[in-house]
Amino acid sequence: MRVVTWNVWGCFGPWRDRAPRLLETLATLRPDIVCLQETWVTHDTGQADDLAAQLGMQAVFSRSRMPEPAPAPNAVELGLAILGRWPILEYRRERLPDGTDGPLPATDPSVALVVTFDHPAGPLHVVTACPDWHADRSQARLSQIQALAALLTDPALDGPLPVILAADLNSCPDTSEFQALTRVLVDTWAAACAGQPGYTFTTNNSFVGSDEWLAEGRIDHILARSGMPAHPLIVRAAALAGTSEPAPSDHFAVVADLEC
Repeated sequence: MRVVTWNVWGCFGPWRDRAPRLLETLATLRPDIVCLQETWVTHDTGQADDLAAQLGMQAVFSRSRMPEPAPAPNAVELGLAILGRWPILEYRRERLPDGTDGPLPATDPSVALVVTFDHPAGPLHVVTACPDWHADRSQARLSQIQALAALLTDPALDGPLPVILAADLNSCPDTSEFQALTRVLVDTWAAACAGQPGYTFTTNNSFVGSDEWLAEGRIDHILARSGMPAHPLIVRAAALAGTSEPAPSDHFAVVADLEC
């Protein structure tokens, strides 16, 4: 099973020019699951639905706290989406805590989107999120990622298939918040590409400036756990995608191949 996570940068930058490159990259990868952050919808269309139609997949979108979208022809909202090759059994959005960093302006809450697919081997549970990205919101990020760890380890999700988190966590592997996840989940990049930096937000991408506080960071991740002890998680490979200039997004995509 091939899983992709990608922050697709909403309607920022040359977003109309970027759109065909996003689709081309995903079509080349031929993923089974795609998790998107900063994906957009308007009152009559949505990026995730458009991609799903082109890729032969099903899609679910949820609003979540995101950067304010750039001006666009129609009212645009940003959020999360999960696409999959199998029918969708159910989905829900789980509100994540705001931590103790002080109040935010009125805005959408940060949420986790949870989708269960009707995989031939059993229910497949996939989660995506985009915890707070602000440099001064570290406690909020920690609270949100701890909530994700609790969500992903809920025994209600146990079954024959892996439980997957594919997300822009705005956290590097050496942070306390990321380590809250790796205590209970497998970091697929570390499992398959040990020693390789795997930067997903880097000045090697022409859309990323050196003044970005997360620059030269591996902040986009695919983590997973075995659904049941009798079905160990096996990571076959991991890679970056969308790295050729002109880049499709300001983030590189992460790809992981899991044995199911």
